[in-house]
Amino acid sequence: AHRIWTRVREEYPEQTISESQVRRYVRKRKRECGLVADEIFVPQSYQPGQEAQVDWYEAIVKVGGQERKLSFFTMRSMASGDAFHCAYPHATQQALLDGHERAFAYFGGVFRTLRYDNMGSLVRKILRGYQRIETDRMIAFRSHWGFRSEYCNPAKGNEKGGVEGEVGRFRRNHLTPVPEVADIDGLNERLLAHCWEERKRRIGGRTETVGEASVAERGVLQPLAGEGFPLEESIYPLIVDGKGRVRVKTNWYSAPAPAGARVAAWVGALRVGIVYNNKCVAEHERCYGRGYEILDLEHYL
Repeated sequence: AHRIWTRVREEYPEQTISESQVRRYVRKRKRECGLVADEIFVPQSYQPGQEAQVDWYEAIVKVGGQERKLSFFTMRSMASGDAFHCAYPHATQQALLDGHERAFAYFGGVFRTLRYDNMGSLVRKILRGYQRIETDRMIAFRSHWGFRSEYCNPAKGNEKGGVEGEVGRFRRNHLTPVPEVADIDGLNERLLAHCWEERKRRIGGRTETVGEASVAERGVLQPLAGEGFPLEESIYPLIVDGKGRVRVKTNWYSAPAPAGARVAAWVGALRVGIVYNNKCVAEHERCYGRGYEILDLEHYL
């Protein structure tokens, strides 16, 4: 309701309407649409550095003049209310792990526990209760950074209601109306600026701002690892075909290597590299389509 009132003031300055009027109207429409549920939840409290919650969500962004549906990674501290957001073309495992490392750098440390829903890139099998069999990459990643993972019950988003509420609030305030950017890097710079801007707000019932609470929490977070985790997926062997191409995942990429040569590839969230004789000889923007050719004329010349 607050966001709607803010937009009315910005887009229709000639209209004189109070925020309380908008709130009453929104409350009435929610009840008419059946969006208000008479449920009671147990209040939660968290110690600084105890837990952060992680989630993906999607939003439309106009990138280079074309509308695209992008995947957004978010991590929210449950004690301070501070949150980090960044965008990726797709919600791949490489993007998820990369988002973690960017978030750790933003918060200045690592939380003792991270809570997730049952993402396919993290969970191989759901067992009874809260037990999960995780993917090998996730086990190695959390061992590297030293945090503990916990998972919600299937279809129980209220078990990580902190990050669910953060997603809705951030979308209303910073992704509506549809933002326009030149590329995803520019979008992530804008999102980071919004995250820093949000540190100035004060959560209801608290005397300190989100930023002040986040700075205080930083002192009790676990320290960052000395070096990052190897995020890229390695694929070997691959064979260069007669057209100077290598098939990586579902697409073809050009490689300046002899036909029939054995090469390796590393696959990141945004880039794909071709390695020949222990040297990276080609690097391409990652394509998420199927059956496309990503060719560089210089590799043939």
